Amino acid sequence: MTAAPPPKPPSGPQVAPHAWPDALAVDPRRAALAYAAQGWSVIPIEPHGKRPLVGWREFQYRRAEAGQVEAWYRRWPAANVGVVTGRISGLVIVDIDAAHGGFESLDALQASTGPWPATVEAVTGGGGRHLYFAHPHAPLANRVAIRPGIDVRADGGCVVAPPSQHPSGRRYAWAGGRAPGQVRVAPLPIPIREQARHAERAGHPPAYWRALIHEGIPEGRRNNTLASLTGHLLRRGVDPDVTLELMLAWNRTHCRPPLPDSEVVSVVDSIRRLHDGDAGERALPHN
Repeated sequence: MTAAPPPKPPSGPQVAPHAWPDALAVDPRRAALAYAAQGWSVIPIEPHGKRPLVGWREFQYRRAEAGQVEAWYRRWPAANVGVVTGRISGLVIVDIDAAHGGFESLDALQASTGPWPATVEAVTGGGGRHLYFAHPHAPLANRVAIRPGIDVRADGGCVVAPPSQHPSGRRYAWAGGRAPGQVRVAPLPIPIREQARHAERAGHPPAYWRALIHEGIPEGRRNNTLASLTGHLLRRGVDPDVTLELMLAWNRTHCRPPLPDSEVVSVVDSIRRLHDGDAGERALPHN
């Protein structure tokens, strides 16, 4: 008998938050320790916000130990929980933004590619979803808008995780039956991996970049947009030092509010490392 295909993840309002377990649903410190214990790289995030409270570049390359996590939450007991994505945590997050047509794009993708496997899934404080997939163990950069309302958080990225509190006052929560330990982290669907890599190779049309450098970037999209624009410049041969100065200036005039300079440096350096690694990989002969 042929096995039934995995169920299609329900869209938006059909996903019910689930308290897993109850103690972790309201205690960011205990949740951060639990995530760290399963090998995720965690960092503290400002209460009711999305900005890291520490310089987090190093945690893209090493995971904080339990004692360090405890110290963060003694200092900031109300801090939200951040999970650093990419190879360090073994995670790629598909970020579905309800406000920008993400659910419609998800339905369209699954209509053409077939249903995705059930995986760890969070309901965001803004009404969207974070789908947690296994990192493919090959370089994969953050990508903004692979389809309208769908971003990919991978190497050099970060997401806010349950039970953090959104600026709206709502908490991030694990979807029913989709918390860590209730379902395995599924492999990254090949169509998403291909979409992300195609977007990296093809890039956006010139009109996209012209609009981007003139429009303001709201909180929640600043890091990914900086990463995207940095990659755009590096792929076109702009010197890394010049790219950094341009990004620092652009952040101060276009991000609302601007990110700390140290965070911009971290984003640019992370994308530069990925760019250098990809260039080296392309230079190797392939058998």
